[in-house]
Amino acid sequence: MKNAFFKLLVLISATALTACNTDDKIEGFNSHEILVVQLDLEDNLPIEKITLRSSYSLFTDSISRQEIGIKKSIKLKCPQIGEGTFSICVFTNKDTICSKEDYIEGGYRPRLKLKNNKIETIEWN
Repeated sequence: MKNAFFKLLVLISATALTACNTDDKIEGFNSHEILVVQLDLEDNLPIEKITLRSSYSLFTDSISRQEIGIKKSIKLKCPQIGEGTFSICVFTNKDTICSKEDYIEGGYRPRLKLKNNKIETIEWN
């Protein structure tokens, strides 16, 4: 009986911990209504800001140089109900590098990389 209770407690705890990924949440939206883009930073550029834009949403998400710090990978998110397009732009002190505009639906989790002054898609979930 104790063994079954312990297994149930472990299962409930594991489920709660994995379901609580607050990085991918936006209050008032379900996970399938949110676009989350991960950008791996392989170039060593003087980044001022990175911005995510979606054709669906009036909202954008951005991260500043101070927030990026020494991170080599960042996530940006915005509401995305239904179909649309998105792009991500990296602003440096000398240039702006943008991804091509790509098709998107809410719940998509694309992964891109910034390498050789270009942004390209490396994974599409």
